[in-house]
Parts: sequence; C-alpha cells; structure tokens
Amino acid sequence: MKKSIIILIALMGLIITGCQKENVTVPITPDNPGTPTGNFSAPHWVVDTNYDYSSSMTAVVEVELSLTYPQIGDNWHIDSSDMVGAFCGGQCVGVANPSGTLFFVYITSPIPGNNEPITLRYYSSVLNNIFYGDAAFPFYNGGRQGTVNNPLQPLFRTGE
Repeated sequence: MKKSIIILIALMGLIITGCQKENVTVPITPDNPGTPTGNFSAPHWVVDTNYDYSSSMTAVVEVELSLTYPQIGDNWHIDSSDMVGAFCGGQCVGVANPSGTLFFVYITSPIPGNNEPITLRYYSSVLNNIFYGDAAFPFYNGGRQGTVNNPLQPLFRTGE
C-alpha cells in the first residue's frame, strides 16, 4: 500500500510539473544568435537628468541585422520608432532614434567612478525585440565612435 501511494504521488508530481512551461536559456553565440523576433514593447530608456553631466561624446551607429540574421530578408527595416541606447553598466547614458539609416547617440558622462565600457542596445519596433551589440568602447569627453562615412557597425544579437 505504501509503495502504491508513493508511486501515485510521484506520478502526480510528474503530471503537474510536466504541464508547466520550463524556462530554458540557450546561450547566445555567433552560431546561435537567438531568434530575431520577440515580444517586447518599446523600452523606456531614459538618461538620468538628475546628475550634473559635464562631459559627453557621440556615437554614430549603423544597424544592419541581416549581418547576424540573414534569414530575416525583407521582414525587417529601420523604423522611426526604433532606438539605440548606450549603457554604462545598467545606467542609460544615451538614446537616439534613427536619422535615415544612422543613429546619432549623444552619450553623457557616466556616474563618476563608473569606468565600465559603453555598450549598445538596439530596439526594433518591426521585430518587437531588443538586441545587444558586440562592440564596447570607453567613454572619453569630446570623443566620437564612428562617423557618417564610417559608422560604428556592431553585430546585434538577442540576449545579453
């Protein structure tokens, strides 16, 4: 009888847990960049204006998702509500919408003492997804990453 109850409890546990959706994280690698379509609404990337920013730099960024996701073909394009955000650690230090095919990101100085590199994220309103750039660069006052004729072109992938 005890054995039957134990087996019954074990089976009930398998049935209950088997019906739950399992969160499996697949590492994002160059061979597995993740899926380009997502379920994100526009992020609320805002630069903290409560800090006296005394220095800045600019990044001229071109986004070309077909380099990472050749399968998207004509299903993706730059939209006026797309965004590129610049981050230092978890702090948003710049955000821009496109101007034509380029994003001119005005980057403010990070909180003093935060010497982490600047990283980029791209939100595609067409694909409803956030992509993380593979380029990182140091902040330096008056500096620039990329130009109109030679923009910064990081590879963007889903997942951090």
